[in-house]
Amino acid sequence: MPKPWTYLSLKAVFQYMDVNKRLEINSHCPALRSAESSVPLNLKSLTLNKRKIVANGVCYKVESKSQIIKSILDGRKLVRVEILKIRNSRVIPDSLKIRTMNLDSGNLNLERVLPFINRASFSLRELRVNIAKTPNLEKYLGCTQTLILFETNNDQEQEDLIRTILYDRKSQNILLENISLSSNDTVALIQNWRNNQKKIGTVLTMQNKLRIQPIVFPYGDEFPYVNEILQVSNGRYANFNDSVLQNNMDRRCILFPFNQTSELVLYSVRDGPIWNRRIKLEVMPIRSTGRPTLFDFFIVLLNLSVALILTRVLMLIAIIFLALATEKLETMLTVRRTDCASFL
Repeated sequence: MPKPWTYLSLKAVFQYMDVNKRLEINSHCPALRSAESSVPLNLKSLTLNKRKIVANGVCYKVESKSQIIKSILDGRKLVRVEILKIRNSRVIPDSLKIRTMNLDSGNLNLERVLPFINRASFSLRELRVNIAKTPNLEKYLGCTQTLILFETNNDQEQEDLIRTILYDRKSQNILLENISLSSNDTVALIQNWRNNQKKIGTVLTMQNKLRIQPIVFPYGDEFPYVNEILQVSNGRYANFNDSVLQNNMDRRCILFPFNQTSELVLYSVRDGPIWNRRIKLEVMPIRSTGRPTLFDFFIVLLNLSVALILTRVLMLIAIIFLALATEKLETMLTVRRTDCASFL
């Protein structure tokens, strides 16, 4: 009869076992839970909900209360997670401190989540926060390299907090997720960055669910008040130099005077489909841009033509689809009338 594995042998096996297989064993084999939990857990991603854990894309659901999920995490001395999303903090054991690089506190107050984060995690690479749920967010601006802000309800208090965060010197990289700035707010932000001489590399990104046109079209849906900002902030159209231009960046941009060593640039970046774009306001080194050439104007006109053609094609497809649907409906009604007449 083979001898049972020792505690140390089990630890050695768990150390090289697939993470998801370990969690499976932990949730189904209480006798092995102690040995498995003693081995550091390294995850690519982890999402904690009330009734499930999603680890590296694999979902572990339970039918009972959150204590079952808690048992999977309980007793662990070290958990490293690259991307951590916390939707329910009650499932985390009080003694556990998770080490992470990217933290998403969802719709929770950030202050409820931070006690479960290992201090060695700071500063974070990325922090995503619901600004409507975290009124004291200003206190934590220095704990992350990139701050992603979103909100579930838009009111004056949140707008004031967003402006305060954007003006703060510690805010070097901010992403607004489905939060738009008004024309006045954008002009005030440009002036604030000028007055405070923001460092090169300071960037604000505005990312909405759907954007139609790039910034080269001054009356586009993406930045409808660009002409007003040009006039008030003394901006002008420019083009990125080849040394600065990266993948998916639109060459054409808007340049605002800044200082002798840097310039403030407003531009757009494509994300996947042509209609999915981000708007960025960034402090760049001087001479990152130059005046447009005749060839650049030709490219702009070409892009405009392509966009107009694409719009017309989409409209034509919609009209054809509507016509086919109408024809099918009329056919169905005709058949029904015929059936009714036959019945009578």
